[in-house]
Amino acid sequence: MLCFGNQIEQSCIDIHQPARLCHPYTQVMMLGFLLAPNATHCTLLGLGAGALVQAVLTHYALCRIDAVELRPRVVELAREWFALPEERRLRLHHKDAWEYLSHHPLPTDLLLTDLYVSDGMNELQAQQQFLAACRSALKPGGILVANYWLKSPLTSHALNEALQNVFDQQVVTLSIPDGNCIAFAFDAGIPRLHGKRFIQAAEVSGKLMDIPLQRHARALLHENRLAFRCSRRTD
Repeated sequence: MLCFGNQIEQSCIDIHQPARLCHPYTQVMMLGFLLAPNATHCTLLGLGAGALVQAVLTHYALCRIDAVELRPRVVELAREWFALPEERRLRLHHKDAWEYLSHHPLPTDLLLTDLYVSDGMNELQAQQQFLAACRSALKPGGILVANYWLKSPLTSHALNEALQNVFDQQVVTLSIPDGNCIAFAFDAGIPRLHGKRFIQAAEVSGKLMDIPLQRHARALLHENRLAFRCSRRTD
């Protein structure tokens, strides 16, 4: 477990199965790869112990990762205690997330934001200017996958105003019993999914990852059935 001076879990990794995601919120974030099945590049803002990086490196062999982490010591801990590998597909950036986005980052298919400080969510994730920079960093048709904390007063602002405004109301969310809410914001509009195929793909991926991805996929479809059905896109 990685904590920042208190008992709040920032990251958790099973050292015997480092690619298996322990927290439900990280499992749900992996649905982004089912929504963008042809992704060859993803960007992660907030490395933590590297749980998401481990999962992507293991299960998406064609995907390259740029991971951004402000604190060099966190990167050191991830390597020393959490089995973060040296991998040619992984580039680490010791920068503030806003600084990284402001300096012409490599366009990405999936942008995963998991920015937290010791006592809660980083307020950047709720700011419209930051979210606009996130959208600018996406390739055409890319997806922002953001981890919000439901107990933060910033979350309702981000989900109900900032994120919706930046992405032209093309956003779906999934709330998780552990207190997190994952938002999926689409640059090219919410896709019109074939529900059965989406669930089947989640079942296959979930078995490979040893996580209940099929259950999360069903929950995402159920909570957003009208949004997926009435989307702009038809693919």
